[in-house]
Formats: sequence, C-alpha cells, structure tokens
Amino acid sequence: MPIKYKAVSQAQPGVKGGGSYSYYARICDRENMSIYELCDQISDMSTFSRGDVIGVVETLLDIIPTQLKRGKNISLGNFGTFSLSISSEAVETANQLTSRNIKKTNIQFRPGVMFKKEVSMAKFIKVK
Repeated sequence: MPIKYKAVSQAQPGVKGGGSYSYYARICDRENMSIYELCDQISDMSTFSRGDVIGVVETLLDIIPTQLKRGKNISLGNFGTFSLSISSEAVETANQLTSRNIKKTNIQFRPGVMFKKEVSMAKFIKVK
C-alpha cells in the first residue's frame, strides 16, 4: 500500500520574515498501530499465540531499558540497534565534569541494513 503525502508550504529557514516559500512533501493520514494490534499480526503470521507474542514483547520492553542503563547497546539483528546518548553542560576542564553536568539522556535507534532497505522501497501517492 502506498504512503500518502501532501504538498506543504514552508518559509525559507533562517530568513527574517520568512523569505520565499517553497513546497515540501509531508506524510499525511498516519494511523497508529497499537502494540496489541502488532502482536495480533505477528501471531497470525506465526505459530505463536497472541498471549505468547504479547509476553515476549512486554518482556523485551522491560529488558531493553535495563540493559541500556547498564551501558550496553542492544543489537536486534536486521531490525537494528538501540543505544544511549547523553547531553551535558560544558565545563572548562575534565576534572570539573561530574554526573550533575549531564542534563539529558536519549535513546538512539539505528535501523539494520535490511530494515532500512525494505523501508526505502516504499511507494508514495500524492493526496490533496
């Protein structure tokens, strides 16, 4: 099924007053898929029951943050890799840097090669 997109007018970035406007493609009409719908689909495509799939996915959701907090990167093969990154305040010397300078933790996801390749083959259809 093709992905729906539309033309959206956007001002020129960084120009006071907006400058000239150009049109860019933006995905539209997105629908959310719940974790339970995803598990139902996995169950329908495999020999695992809905409950088994939900149990595995829920356990995965418990384990990944725990392992990331232990400093591990989580590689899920062709799906991709999860890792943590941090942002901190700048200090003048290495000795001044403490955990109090860390202001934000982010979860990074790098899709696997096959996952990216599959998504890159998406088809698109323009809507008004």
